[in-house]
Amino acid sequence: MEVNSREELIKQLKATQMEVERLLFRIKQISTQGRDYFVEAGDQLADKLFDLRTNKDVKINSLRSKSTDLINKKDKFFKDYAVFCADPIGFTKRREADAAKVEKRGGARKGAGRKSLGAKKSVTITLPQERWDAIDDLIKNGKIKSYPDYFRYLDSKD
Repeated sequence: MEVNSREELIKQLKATQMEVERLLFRIKQISTQGRDYFVEAGDQLADKLFDLRTNKDVKINSLRSKSTDLINKKDKFFKDYAVFCADPIGFTKRREADAAKVEKRGGARKGAGRKSLGAKKSVTITLPQERWDAIDDLIKNGKIKSYPDYFRYLDSKD
């Protein structure tokens, strides 16, 4: 009987060891995700602060708005970090759940977007500079929208 119970104990021990290793791997994975999140958030805060410090021609109201936004992000960062330290697994699960809640709108869809006016071909045209200046004047005065519109107009005259 002892042999049987010894074998059973060894099986249970191996199963328990595997379960502990799986849990440790998951904890390591979650803590890595959390660390990556906070490194990225910290980098974003540093970038915003750098942008704020180097932008010399910002108006006062804009500067106040940007600095308030930066302070709020810093406060959220520290609050999130405290929550993460208290419960890394719960924090990661909540972040994953929040990411899953994001609406799946927008993006590329078949048939979406501006319809093509026809076949597209790239063309290089050489004209005298005076002719280009005249076309530029037409665009500047609003008579045509762009170079392609000008050449479409010429094509439609035929």
